Amino acid sequence: MPVNYFVTNSFRNFLQKKKRFTLNNFLFSIISEILPNTSLFLAFKFLNSKMIQNKSIKRFIWGFSLLLAVFVNFPFIVLNIPHLSNDTGPRHNNGGHPGHSPHAGGPVIASWDIFIQISICLFFSTILIFYLLNSNKKTNPKRISIVFLMFSCFAATLSLLNYYFIGIHGLGMIITVIIRGILIIGLAYIFYKFLMENEQRNLVLLENEQLKHENLSIQLASLKNQLNPHFLFNSLNTLSWLINENKDKSQLFLQKLSQVLRYSLSMQEHSLVPLFVELTLVDNYIFLLQMRFGNSLIIFKKINNYENFKISPLSLQLLIENAIKHNIISTVTPMHIDIELMERNQCIKISNSINKKLNSESTGIGLANLNERFRILANHEIEINTNDDVFSVTLPLIQ
Repeated sequence: MPVNYFVTNSFRNFLQKKKRFTLNNFLFSIISEILPNTSLFLAFKFLNSKMIQNKSIKRFIWGFSLLLAVFVNFPFIVLNIPHLSNDTGPRHNNGGHPGHSPHAGGPVIASWDIFIQISICLFFSTILIFYLLNSNKKTNPKRISIVFLMFSCFAATLSLLNYYFIGIHGLGMIITVIIRGILIIGLAYIFYKFLMENEQRNLVLLENEQLKHENLSIQLASLKNQLNPHFLFNSLNTLSWLINENKDKSQLFLQKLSQVLRYSLSMQEHSLVPLFVELTLVDNYIFLLQMRFGNSLIIFKKINNYENFKISPLSLQLLIENAIKHNIISTVTPMHIDIELMERNQCIKISNSINKKLNSESTGIGLANLNERFRILANHEIEINTNDDVFSVTLPLIQ
């Protein structure tokens, strides 16, 4: 079929996809229509990859590739400079391209020679860097094969252009092309490793910022819980009743309440705490709840060998508080809460019976924030399971 058919068809497909019109996008559309699954198509596919969206990084890659192309061709540029102003005389001598026969030429051929050497090296280095960034990070036979294929295409293309267009031939020309290709691969790989390490460093900084932001959110949420009128009202009501009924218990209740509040304040600046410290808070918090609900709240703990683990602060209290908040607790339908340490799986599971309040709809924000905290701290998400009778959340532990 004629070429104009493919161009027209590719232009129609381009308009149907409603992409932003740029020369790069339009050329990619034409090449994908005329030469699908070819080396040229693969090259443009790498250049148009969605995995590198940052324009500044793209410009940085192009700038480095141009610098690399000039660097590997610098000796030939220097040797060709005298011929740019020389209208007659030999274009090359044996020093221009080692091992080649001298041939006639002039400034036009010298200019084209510099342009071709730099352009092909620029194209090869750019495609190579984009491919390394978009391919699997681990070295594997497929990746090595594709790099070797790119190198072969580069060497063949540059050698043919030198032979037929510039008029350079001989074994020396092929050797210089191979050496330049090897230099480009080595320096491009070093540049790729630099970009990956820089990206990893930026990712760590970003996660640290997210963790700081999450800690601030924890602080705000903790302060809200401490100053929650319902929490204070219920605690003070229980304390008032105990003072009249049992002064010894009222003093113990006040002591536990102060320990809970003190812990919440002291853990504001910590991203991780030892598990036994968190469990001490849980014991104090459970004491306050059981003084309030009595036998309507049944909590069972199965925890052994917890000395080596750490956890995000206030996470267990949050889950117990959610269970109390969203379920009915009465002597007829007592609330059952189980806290179980699964040492083999390095996690702790909190389960509660379900008896939902009529007007209690969960927004899921608390669990989403908790999940994000553990994703950053432990590189592992929390596990949420629910059925008609039991709701459970499994938190990963950190050693």
